[in-house]
Amino acid sequence: MVGGLIAGWMLSLAVSVGAATSVVEEVVSPPPVGQVEIEADKLEYDDASGWAEGTGNVRVRRSMDSLTADYVRVNMSSEEAEAFGNVVLTRPTGVTRGAHLVYNFRTQQGVSEDMGGVAAPFYWVSESAERVSTNTYVLHDAEVTTCQYPDRGRHFHVKAREITIRPEQWMKAKHAVWYFGRVPSFYLPYWRRSLKDAGCGWQIEPGYSTRMGAYALSTYGCTVLPWLRTETHLDYRTRRGVGVGQGFQWHQPGTTWSGDIDLYYLDDKRPIDPDEDAATSDIGHSRHRIRLRHSYYPSVNNYVLLQAFHLSDTDVQEDFFESEYRYGYQPDNYLIYTHRGDGYLAHLQVRKRLNDFYSKMERLPELSVDVFRQPIGTSGFYYEGAASLGYLQQNWDESSTAEDYASVRGDTSHRFYYPYKLWGFLNMVPRVGYRGTWYSDGVDGGGVRTLVELGHEVSFKAFKIWPQVGASQSAYRHIVEPYANYTYSPNYGLTPSEILQFDGVDTLGEGHFVELGVRNKLQTKRGDRATDLADVDIFTYYSIERPDGEDAVEDIYLDSEFYPLAGTRLDLDGRFNVPERSLEEFNTRLWLWQDQVWSASLEQRYLKDRSRLWAATLNWKRNARWGYETFVRYEGEASRLEEYGGYVQRNYDCLSWRSGIEIRPGYARSDGSERDDEWRVMIEFWLTAFPGARMRVR
Repeated sequence: MVGGLIAGWMLSLAVSVGAATSVVEEVVSPPPVGQVEIEADKLEYDDASGWAEGTGNVRVRRSMDSLTADYVRVNMSSEEAEAFGNVVLTRPTGVTRGAHLVYNFRTQQGVSEDMGGVAAPFYWVSESAERVSTNTYVLHDAEVTTCQYPDRGRHFHVKAREITIRPEQWMKAKHAVWYFGRVPSFYLPYWRRSLKDAGCGWQIEPGYSTRMGAYALSTYGCTVLPWLRTETHLDYRTRRGVGVGQGFQWHQPGTTWSGDIDLYYLDDKRPIDPDEDAATSDIGHSRHRIRLRHSYYPSVNNYVLLQAFHLSDTDVQEDFFESEYRYGYQPDNYLIYTHRGDGYLAHLQVRKRLNDFYSKMERLPELSVDVFRQPIGTSGFYYEGAASLGYLQQNWDESSTAEDYASVRGDTSHRFYYPYKLWGFLNMVPRVGYRGTWYSDGVDGGGVRTLVELGHEVSFKAFKIWPQVGASQSAYRHIVEPYANYTYSPNYGLTPSEILQFDGVDTLGEGHFVELGVRNKLQTKRGDRATDLADVDIFTYYSIERPDGEDAVEDIYLDSEFYPLAGTRLDLDGRFNVPERSLEEFNTRLWLWQDQVWSASLEQRYLKDRSRLWAATLNWKRNARWGYETFVRYEGEASRLEEYGGYVQRNYDCLSWRSGIEIRPGYARSDGSERDDEWRVMIEFWLTAFPGARMRVR
């Protein structure tokens, strides 16, 4: 990061910088000697000595180099120039500014005093600077920073007695001190930094948590090749021990592939929390996590995805890779190739269990093709279909007493549609279909399931427009769309109870029902576009043929979205059981926001007799300097506050810091044991020019 800063200054000192425009009252230019040209308000030239002196808005140029100053004297033979007052040297590599500079246009070597420069996003100043070889520069008593307004006080800068730079290659400094504000933070007698790409550098996260104790997590990252970066991890936690890891990330800029592999090992001194029963746990001291990911996009119609996890136990992600654990409790392992053709999509996938403590349905492999609905010539008929063939295997976790099973499954489905309008408004879509599924093995041996489908979908739209409503005189349109979808699908083969269950395909059986629903939309115009204010879909299924004792209508479903105002969105969805007259599930999600100022969200998830979860967040950016966030999550079914916390953020010219706290109150588990309170305090700061490189204390 600082190496980057110096890179900027170094590129500047390569003797580079922004040009000034001269306002010339009277220009006298002598015949050019070599390639140096001079312009000035007043110009004097001595033929005997070969020296030219310019005063007022002086500009000296040679090739791509440009020097401006209040006063410049140039030896036209050696092409050495000495400049005083408002000196600006501009070269293709950057800009250098100062009060005094000696620079040779021919050798591109120079010495400066009290110089400064900029090469975005870096700013530098030094007492003096010199070029010591073709591509090596030395700065004396130098400072580098990303702060744009030094007159307000630099919130971050690095001071060094001497800095040697080879542009775009490396930088080394002697007696370097890092300052935050006016406070020196740490010192290195010698520091070398690669300036190629991201170079090499450390990230350190010291902190404390109730589960880990005091800890220091360190990462040394280095770009060893233009397409390869390594990250070496060395961590210490007082309550858990030493952890080591090695990661590799690959991506060739301008290409279509990228990926990473990450290996981590920990000799855990306390793999079982004190409030857990060690006798019932199979987690040992030796813990690891291996993750491999790769993606390849050879063309816009083809891609390959690879992901694999190998874990030592079920809790290693939750303990040491929490963000990964929250994304998905059980990681998926797969290799997928996808091809998108003209009107179809083809997949070849392999899904394999790598951790025996998880239950997993494997595909070893499975090939599938989906044909999108498309017209059959000019006949008015449409066709869509799908087919798959694969070896499927259901593996239960190692603690389960259930037996694993497997089967080769071939599945194909075909549908034909003939859409038309009746009476000019009624949409009619009759269809006929066939689905055949073959199994090499089943509950009592293999066989075939044959489903024939006859169906008819009917719908229409009606609307009303209010052209001018309210003070805004906005136009509104209400659209109502009733629909019915009839399905009759007899089964002439295996029933679901005779089929080994792998996924949703195996649950299909005979059916005779009608889907009934009505969809309502309320729209308005914002600009030249129609915008939905509300989209509400209510539907149910009416069973025509059903087993004895079952009701014709079991559930009524709701799926809706509302956008009542700019910066507002409300989603509602749920399921109501008619025979029981009970709400089985209901979800509410509300978002409120004002761009660049504040945002809030409220989420409620209800599952009857299982969960009543509430979650809320609030972000407020009071101004460009201050920002706040708070969050809370509460489980109503257990009457338990699961998590709450917040943070405050302060932004300066070139530096930002954020501090916050996260608390997870203790609770009683279902087995009667007690889970202790867990809390974490977080402090982090970063240079705004490099938001990805942060120092954290948690």
